[in-house]
Amino acid sequence: MASAGYCRAMDTVEDAEKAVVEKLTSAKEFKQKGNEHFKDKQLKKAIKSYHSGLMYMKGIEQDLNPNKLLRRQCTPTMSEEVKEEISALTADLHNNIAACLLKQCPVRYERVIECCKQVTELQPDNVKGWYRLGLAHSHLHDYDAAKKALEEANRIADGQDMAVKKLISSVDQELKKENEKFNNMFKKQFFV
Repeated sequence: MASAGYCRAMDTVEDAEKAVVEKLTSAKEFKQKGNEHFKDKQLKKAIKSYHSGLMYMKGIEQDLNPNKLLRRQCTPTMSEEVKEEISALTADLHNNIAACLLKQCPVRYERVIECCKQVTELQPDNVKGWYRLGLAHSHLHDYDAAKKALEEANRIADGQDMAVKKLISSVDQELKKENEKFNNMFKKQFFV
């Protein structure tokens, strides 16, 4: 019999798989609530809902990769389709939190970067994740990191995303200014 508490009475793989499906359903519901709050411009409530969804996703991660100390006998095996759904939903929740954070004042760009890194790790072809990552880096004046993220977004979008192209242009101008300042600093230092 499984240990009491968190592990509940998951004596069978079927019980464990059912628990994962229930958590996935709850996470989807929180994502939907978050989307409704976002549409209503209730950003704090949206973030809270998305975060709640992520907590369910962490529960799923624990179910799929149980701590050896729990000595769980019934680790679920999920289909590739369900694993992809888990990955996509987790990325969406992080991406949606990043979208909310970018609309708040003041913007917490470091937190946006954390969320977007999760998105791009889970979904390397997510244009919005790369774009928001580049946007946050540019606001923190880390133009090299911004350029790298935006070039990836542009590659994925086949150069068709105007917001990405516009931000790349802005970042290029800032990089040019930085290079000019750097070059002028050395000219003044060595040729005075």
